Amino acid sequence: MKIRPALTVLAGTVALALSGCNLVGGSPDTADTGKVTVTVALVPDPPGASEFYRQQFDEFEKANPGIAVKVLENPTDQQLNAVELMFQQNNAPDVFRAQDDGMDRMAARGWVAPLDEFVTPDFLKRFPEGSMDPATSGLHRDGKLMSLPLVWGPWSTLRVFLYNEDLLKQSGFDGPPKTWGDLERIATKVTADGKGKYFGYAPTSAKAPSVEMLAGTAVPYSVPATGVDFRTGKPALSSPGLVEAVELHRRLQAAKVLMPGWESWDGSRAFKEFAAGRLAMYPTAPWHVAEVRKLAPELKLGVAGLPVPDAGRGAYLPLSKSFSPLWSMSAKSAHKAEGWKVMDFLASEGFHQAYYQKFGTLTALEGAWKSEAEKNPDQAALLKVAEETMRRAPNPSLASAGGRAMTEALAAEPDLKYTDAAVSSIIKNQPFAPAAAQLDKKLGSYLGQAATELKGKGQEGSAKDLTFAGWDPLKDYTPGG
Repeated sequence: MKIRPALTVLAGTVALALSGCNLVGGSPDTADTGKVTVTVALVPDPPGASEFYRQQFDEFEKANPGIAVKVLENPTDQQLNAVELMFQQNNAPDVFRAQDDGMDRMAARGWVAPLDEFVTPDFLKRFPEGSMDPATSGLHRDGKLMSLPLVWGPWSTLRVFLYNEDLLKQSGFDGPPKTWGDLERIATKVTADGKGKYFGYAPTSAKAPSVEMLAGTAVPYSVPATGVDFRTGKPALSSPGLVEAVELHRRLQAAKVLMPGWESWDGSRAFKEFAAGRLAMYPTAPWHVAEVRKLAPELKLGVAGLPVPDAGRGAYLPLSKSFSPLWSMSAKSAHKAEGWKVMDFLASEGFHQAYYQKFGTLTALEGAWKSEAEKNPDQAALLKVAEETMRRAPNPSLASAGGRAMTEALAAEPDLKYTDAAVSSIIKNQPFAPAAAQLDKKLGSYLGQAATELKGKGQEGSAKDLTFAGWDPLKDYTPGG
C-alpha cells in the first residue's frame, strides 16, 4: 500500500492548522494535471482506518483517472468542530463524515447537499428492501436524502455481553449471567478467585456506559439516552430501572469487584484487558468482538445478550431508524458530480466488502457480508443477539419537525444527562436516586423553556412531540400504528 506524503499547498496547510485536521495521504497537487480534487474529511477509526481509506481511495483514483481524493483526518471527538471551522473558513470539504445527530448539526447550517438528484433506482436496490423509505431510513430530512450510511442498521444500537468462558468455568459457572443478580454474583466470585490477577467485571470505560446498556433492558431507551420517557414525554431519570442499574455498579465498586482503574479508561481499554485475560465480563458495542479476536484469536470468547433485571425484561434495545447517517456532501462543493462518484464508491458493494473483511464490521449492504457472517461463530452470535434483543422503536427526529427540534435542544444540554451524576455516585459510593430526582426537575423546566424559545422563533416543538403514548417498548413500534 502506498501512503503519499502530505500536501504542501500553503493555503491548505494554514487552514488545516487552524482546523486541527491532519492530512493523511492524498494525491499530489493536481492544479496542473487537469484532475478534479475531491476533499474527504473523516475520522481514523477503527484502528487501521487511515491506511484502509487511503488504499481504497487509491483504487478509486485508478478507476477514475480524472479525480484525485484528498483525505483530511480529525480525531473522532474533534471532527464536527473541525468541519464546522472549515466551512466558516470557506475551505469546506466536498465530502465529510458527520455521524448521527452530527449530520443534523451541519444540515441546520445549510451545509449539507441533498443527494436525490444523483440517486437512481439501481443505487437504492443495493440496500435491504424498505430500508431507504424516507419516513424511516434515518438518512432523509423533509423527504430529501441527506446522507449515506456505512454500518448495518442495528450495528449502532446493538449491545452485547462478552465473557471469557475459561475464567467463568474456573469459578464454577457454565455460562454468562442471565439477570443482574446473576451478574453481581458471578462477578463477585470471579474477582475473588482472580486474587488480583483478573477481575469479574468492569463498566466498559470511564463514563460507565455499561449503566446505559443494562438500563436499556429495563426502561425505554429514551430514558438513558435523553432523560425523557417517550411514552409520556416526561422526565424519567428517576425510573427504578435506571436507578438500579447505577446502584448495581455502585455496590460492585464499593465491594472492590470492578477492575481497578476503569475510571480513566478510554474506549479501547476494555477489549485490551479482556483480550489479555485480565477481565472476565463486560457489556459493549459489537465492534469490540473483532478487536478482541485480533488480539487474542484463541481466547474462548462468548457473545450473549445483556443480562436483564431480576424481575424480567422491561424493554428491548431500539431500532429507531434503518441506518445512522455518516457520509454527507457539502452544499458548497464546486465538484458535486465528482463528489457523488466518491460517495457512490463509499456505498458500493466492493467498498463495503473490503470494510467488512478489514474490520469485521457488518455494513449497510448486507449482500457484502451476510453469507460469510453466518458462517463465522462470533458474527453469527451478533446476528442472533440482534434478532432476539432488538425491536423497532419511535424516533421523534423522524416523526415531526417539532420532535427533531426538541431532540436537538436536548442534545445541546449535556449537563442534563445522567452520566456524570451516575459515575460520581458509583465512585463516591453515594445513592443515585436523589441526584436523579434533581435532574428530573431541571429537565422538566428545560423542556418548557425549550418549547417557549422555539415558539418565539416561530418553530414547532414541545413535550408532545416527544410523546408516543401507545408505544410498548416490549413490542415492535409501527409509525402511525
